[in-house]
Amino acid sequence: MKPKPLLLLVEDNPDDVTIALRAIRRAELPVEVLTLRNGREALEALDLSGDGPRGRKPLAPQVIFLDLQMPQVDGFEVLKRLRGAPRTQSIPVVVVSSSERPEDVRRSYELGANSYLVKQFDGREPGGWLADAARYWLELNRASAAS
Repeated sequence: MKPKPLLLLVEDNPDDVTIALRAIRRAELPVEVLTLRNGREALEALDLSGDGPRGRKPLAPQVIFLDLQMPQVDGFEVLKRLRGAPRTQSIPVVVVSSSERPEDVRRSYELGANSYLVKQFDGREPGGWLADAARYWLELNRASAAS
């Protein structure tokens, strides 16, 4: 049996994490989701922290959903490091933020984001928009043969 693809969710708000996980489960997406609470955890898990090898294989997610405003290391710095490392530069990164500021959107794309989503509230289907985005990146999008 083929292993499930890995979606890395980097989000510091526990309520947003709960909503995302429930929405992905409701959508019955065949995916393993790993959640990390901040940019520092993400950099360590992806072996991009600069602290040397951790002694275990770095994560290889199929897609990363990345919040911008987080403690310790923000999403902009994570995105910059992802794009600066050959091993991670082609992993799709979807910025998921409450910010609608044009400068945040612009900076995210300048740093190499593949998509920018503004967090939405939908009382009828909480997190459905995020599950739809995950489905796109996991099932519909086709990566370049060079990736």
